[in-house]
Amino acid sequence: MSTQTAWPTGAIARYLTVGGATVDLTHRLTVHTPPKPFATLASCAGCPATEEVSHYRSNWGEEEHDPEAADADARIWAQSHAETCRAIPKPA
Repeated sequence: MSTQTAWPTGAIARYLTVGGATVDLTHRLTVHTPPKPFATLASCAGCPATEEVSHYRSNWGEEEHDPEAADADARIWAQSHAETCRAIPKPA
């Protein structure tokens, strides 16, 4: 029987690894008031692997804010990591 755990606060996506741990996507926030997302972070709960993808892209010398592209890139990394990571979940 599989049990489902609550998603961490701020998680925008969750992937299950081969070993049963999860890879969670969250937004990294600025210290401004109000805080504003500046990157998407994918982090594995079973091993130390992480990937941070900036929301800011350089396009022909111009910087553009593209959180959707950052989320998409982080999802690709998270899915790929989840397909191969054999780490088991850390004890609660």
